[in-house]
Amino acid sequence: MEKQLALFLLLCSLSYLVLAFAENITLESKKYWDMREEEAKKRTVEAYHPQPFNVTNHLNFRARILQSKWLESDVGTNGTRRVLAKKYRKGCMFANPIDACWRCQPDWEKKRRRLAKCALGFGKGTTGGKAGRKYLVTDPSDDDMLNPKPGTLRHAVIQNQPLWIVFGKPIMRIKLKQEVIMTSHKTIDGRGSHVIIEGGAGITIQFVENIIIHGIKFRNIVPRPGGLIRDSLTHFGLRTPSDGDAISIFGSHHIWIDHCSFSRCYDGLIDVIKGSTAITISNCHMTDHDKVSLVTQW
Repeated sequence: MEKQLALFLLLCSLSYLVLAFAENITLESKKYWDMREEEAKKRTVEAYHPQPFNVTNHLNFRARILQSKWLESDVGTNGTRRVLAKKYRKGCMFANPIDACWRCQPDWEKKRRRLAKCALGFGKGTTGGKAGRKYLVTDPSDDDMLNPKPGTLRHAVIQNQPLWIVFGKPIMRIKLKQEVIMTSHKTIDGRGSHVIIEGGAGITIQFVENIIIHGIKFRNIVPRPGGLIRDSLTHFGLRTPSDGDAISIFGSHHIWIDHCSFSRCYDGLIDVIKGSTAITISNCHMTDHDKVSLVTQW
């Protein structure tokens, strides 16, 4: 009887310690994110475009310049279709001003950072990880939320310095066990690889700036349980369950999402909330979702 009582008291003590530990982490996480929110508010206000028509007019102007080049090259031919067919046979086609900026450069793979000059619209000026080194993702696993394995996407996006993140395999399928939380000044560049994030959580862009996500496919994103998740090299905290958004942009600015595709996500495809601004979503394909609309430029 005494042993049973002692065991009961020990379990009660351990339970109390666990609850106290969890409460302490929750309070610390709240303080941390409250501080991040206040800092982010100042930066998003500074990034806000007070004259939105100027932004859209600039984009339309760039599109008209491209169109005029097509018309000029059409002189002496039987029509624009013939000119466009020739461009296709050469393996390159200026589809729009953003693509015209980089797609027809034969050495684009060696000079990936040129992409950072191509953002238009409200996200113009977003450079992502242009100032940083290249990070090669070689491992599609996502096993450790607190100490991610080097070479994984989760490990790449929590680094404190700017990074240009690329993928080392022709095909890479990534199933995220919990949401991936990004730090500022990152580019996730899927060009040259077939990168699919599917069957798990999505990407969270919360209270950060200067993010480019290009050429990634998001499929079947579902809610995932919360828990302890590292959001930078110097911090981890307790997170609530994720909603099932492919990309969640929360209180952030200068974000450019280009040439990504989204389908069959539980909640939203791209969720842009909490005062986020200076964002361009361009050349994206969105299907199989009840909230899909024909939005190509924000």
